[in-house]
This record gives sequence, C-alpha cells and structure tokens, in this order.
Amino acid sequence: MKHRRSFPRGMKVGIAFVSLLGGLACQSTLPPRMPLEPDDPRPAAWLRAHETRADARSSLRGALRLSLDAPDLRFRRPQRLAVRRPADLRLEILGLFGQVAAVLVTDGVTFQSFDAARGAVESGEVTDDLLWRIARVDLLPEEAVELLLGAPMPSHEATVSAAFARPGGGISLDLRDSGGQMRDRIDFDAEGRVVDFIRYDANERVIWHATFADYREHAGDEFAYDVHMRFPEVDAEATLVFDDASLHVDLADELFALRTRDGKARQ
Repeated sequence: MKHRRSFPRGMKVGIAFVSLLGGLACQSTLPPRMPLEPDDPRPAAWLRAHETRADARSSLRGALRLSLDAPDLRFRRPQRLAVRRPADLRLEILGLFGQVAAVLVTDGVTFQSFDAARGAVESGEVTDDLLWRIARVDLLPEEAVELLLGAPMPSHEATVSAAFARPGGGISLDLRDSGGQMRDRIDFDAEGRVVDFIRYDANERVIWHATFADYREHAGDEFAYDVHMRFPEVDAEATLVFDDASLHVDLADELFALRTRDGKARQ
C-alpha cells in the first residue's frame, strides 16, 4: 500500500486510540463535464465567493456520527469536536453510554491523546501521518480543520486552468500550479455551493476526495451536515453526519490541551 506521506514503521502512538474506531463505506461518482464558454463569468465569481466564505469560517463546535472504513478498521461511533483555524482540533469519541472513551487534541504542532480504558495519555510532535496513525484519516491537521469547517481552500498558487458545466446547472473547475500540474478539482452545484473537492499530489494522484451534501442554513451561511471523504492511496473512507453544528464560536485555548487533575496542561 502506498502512502503520500512518510509513515514510520514501529510507531505505537495512537494504537489504543485506533482500536476504539470501526465504519461504513460509500462510493462517490463524478458527473460528466462539458467545457464552458471562455467568457462565462461563473468560474471566477464562484471560486472567489467560496474563498470568501471559507476564509470567514474560523471555528466550529459540533456533535456528529463518524463512520470509518479502513483496511484494518471499521468503525461507527458518535463524537464531539471543536476546531479552530489554522490547525486546532479536539476530537472526543463517545462510548456506549455517552461517556468519553478517547480524546485527541492538537494545535498542529504538538498533540495529546487519551484512552479512557487504559487511563493513559500520549503526546508528541505532530507528524504528517499523525491523523492516519491515530484515527485512520489521511489528513494533515490543517486539512482536517478545513474539511470539518466545510471550507477547503484551493492549493497555494493554484489557479483555474479549465472550467466545465455540470448537470443541473453547476460548474466544475480544474486548478493547476505554475508548473501545469493538477492540484485541485472543485465542483459547485447550481447554488454555487461546493459539492466535490479533490486534492492531488505532485504526481497528480488523488490524495483525498471530499463530497458535501445536506446543506442547511446556519448563521446567515450554509453548512454541509453530510461530509464523505475518500483516501485512495490508503484505501480508506470516512463519513461524517452532523447532528448539531455551531459556527463562529469562541473557543478557549484550554480546549486544545489535556489537563491533569490539578488543572495544569499536560506537556
């Protein structure tokens, strides 16, 4: 199995956390595309509007059901989360009776994880494969934050190279970097909402493919309550169905650090 990141062998961080997970899989098919006229104003306008909305989404607190299907793990479990740009993440896995079974916190630089069954806390520096090793999700913390916010941003210095019409009035954009390599594909529905977002690596292989559905009005914006993610290189999929979501909330720094009984943050 090929990975886009360097996954060190023999690493035990998060093994107990991973053992708490299990899931479902589903497939996403992309519709056919027809080239747009060169003077169609939608590609630039819709991409700019998406970037403006995405940039404004700084934080989220929510409750959801996560289903995961990976080669060595299948999981379905309710969870609570808090995320804040650029890379703050708190994920709580709930047990059968609603108790906290495991917690992962990270600020994108360091991480801590807690397994209630063992009463053990592990911590260290964030590596590229952290979320894969701990939660079987092949994302960097900052990528996870963007996707959980429903606000994935285009790759750095990637620009629209081609635009296509989608069935139902939507459009599809291909974004390439200065070297001509494919970096992102973004599909919008007829309302200008992102429904598919594909990220490619330097060899134009799909790193992840996220689909967004069940948009609901929220605080003057629209938020996707159903998110599905595929990670082809590691043959894994994850589906997130939100039961509750609050955007633009003030989140204390203490949320993103585990604490000892005396109230001090663990190092």
